Amino acid sequence: METVFVVTAVAHLCAVVLLSVELVRGWRPPGAVVPGVCAVVGAGGALITGHRPVVVAAATVGVLLLGVVAARRAPALRTSGAVAWATLLVSTVAGTAVGLAHLAEFDLHPVSLALMWLVAAVGLVRTPSSLMQLYENWEVGLRRRWRRSLAPLADWQPTDDAPMVTVQVPIHAEPPPVVIATLDALARLDYPNVEVLVIDNNTSDEDLWRPVERHCAELGDRFRFLHVEGITGAKAGALNWARPHLDPRTALVALVDADYQVDPRWLRHTVGLFEDPELGFVQCPHAYRDFEHSAYGRWANTGYEWAQVTEMRSRNEHGAGITVGTMSLIRLETLDAAGGWAEWCQTEDSEFAIRAHAVGYTSILLDRAYGWGLIPETVAELKRQRFRWTYGPGQEFKAHARLYLGASSRLTPSQRVRHGHYGLVVLVTGLGVLSLPVSLVLVAMMFLRSDVPDVSAALLLPLGAGLVARRVMRWTLFRTAVGAGFGTFLGACIALLAVKPTMSSAAFGVLLGRPAQWQRTNKFRVLPNRFRFVQDAWSEIVMAVGCLVVAVGLPFVAPASVATGLFSLGFAWQALVYGCAPLMAVLAERAVRGQSVALTSRFDQAGAGTDMR
Repeated sequence: METVFVVTAVAHLCAVVLLSVELVRGWRPPGAVVPGVCAVVGAGGALITGHRPVVVAAATVGVLLLGVVAARRAPALRTSGAVAWATLLVSTVAGTAVGLAHLAEFDLHPVSLALMWLVAAVGLVRTPSSLMQLYENWEVGLRRRWRRSLAPLADWQPTDDAPMVTVQVPIHAEPPPVVIATLDALARLDYPNVEVLVIDNNTSDEDLWRPVERHCAELGDRFRFLHVEGITGAKAGALNWARPHLDPRTALVALVDADYQVDPRWLRHTVGLFEDPELGFVQCPHAYRDFEHSAYGRWANTGYEWAQVTEMRSRNEHGAGITVGTMSLIRLETLDAAGGWAEWCQTEDSEFAIRAHAVGYTSILLDRAYGWGLIPETVAELKRQRFRWTYGPGQEFKAHARLYLGASSRLTPSQRVRHGHYGLVVLVTGLGVLSLPVSLVLVAMMFLRSDVPDVSAALLLPLGAGLVARRVMRWTLFRTAVGAGFGTFLGACIALLAVKPTMSSAAFGVLLGRPAQWQRTNKFRVLPNRFRFVQDAWSEIVMAVGCLVVAVGLPFVAPASVATGLFSLGFAWQALVYGCAPLMAVLAERAVRGQSVALTSRFDQAGAGTDMR
């Protein structure tokens, strides 16, 4: 089995490299060649590590046949993509078997052995969701053909009897200038039958909502303003409360966040899609503006784009797209049939999509942005946003597990898998929180008792090949699907890693059932604060320093071995992950200072101009 692990892991890396060349350079190797080349390269890797030639030959033939079958069974995939995915699956199974076999042979203290079996059990539970997550990320590169279109109806012309659309703008304690700019953009919508309903909930400070109310009155009859206090359920509660206030003619409901400025053509290019009576909602991408002036903004924005062009497109292809709470266009009949908005869920938007599909409606995700919001200015706000986005899907899985497991509904098998995975991957991520404390105990045992697992050096090649393959594939997709250069790619990876500890904390919290309060993302301009990065990322700073100390010190206090090296590298990686949050916090503060200086300069210039007049 170890030979199979080595051959398939190295063959997988070879297939990923060939796929990368195809995507980046446009050179596609002949389909019949790819399985053979990958099999031969895999065999070379096994021979280099000292495996028996006869066994290597048998494994090579197996990889060759695997590649041929995979390419024929998945004609929608590129040949190199089919081989890459098939070899990944087999190498994962083989690697798991090899790892368990080695673990069974370890001669360790019972405590160390029990902890290692615990880590192995968690890894086994996490593997299916991890593979599904990887496929959603990779599918945009694996595929050569897509079944579902992502294009809007740019040529559709609405008539005077076009469906009535109510655009809802839920707000709570928002900066009036930000909301007013959003409303001004909505006033320019090029669509005949539309009203805008601003729903202000629980804003006690009249100085925040009265200016918005007055501006709605100035914009005319198509704009209405509602203010309500004392309701619960945050955004979902406000939307449910506003349901009876919709225009009686309303056929479609659109959602726009308080900071989003929309393209005038948004409704003109999307409403026509609802001529399909089974279509429940259309979702446009999350997109952002005013980020170009800083590295923090550019990196965060590219991190957002990654999910839009990979996971969201994959979910759309399989009929399991979700709404994201803004730039969403929903058939009112679908909203009512699904039962409105879930006030108990941190992510009421994606939760609604589950129930909409469960009652039989379809969905479309477009690849063109028609609205742009503001990126959170600080890492603290970035983390708060990501906490909510992680905690919510975990709630969704707990609430709808019966639907995924076969309870009566109109969900397709693919939708059950995709929606189920979306929440399950959060819960299994919560299990992963145990890996760091367990690793610390194992390191202590290595130091105190010289209790070192005997890990074969021959396993370094397949493990390394798998890690390199993932890095190559991610860079390839950032370049080809997102359109990012190498520097921006590294920045986006830092931005995504910066919120990883927060996501793990949210996942662990929802796994244990800890309550979480819904918190909106702050849109008020932040004042400069030289030491804000310490406040925003103090826990990550402490953890980064601690992991770095262990990574550097372990080789000096533990017996020299492959396991010692792997543990040291693992803690070094964790130090890097934790270090990304303070780095992003420093960059965010630099961006805030730059914005403050620019605003001060503009005010000074305006004052000088007034004095001259």
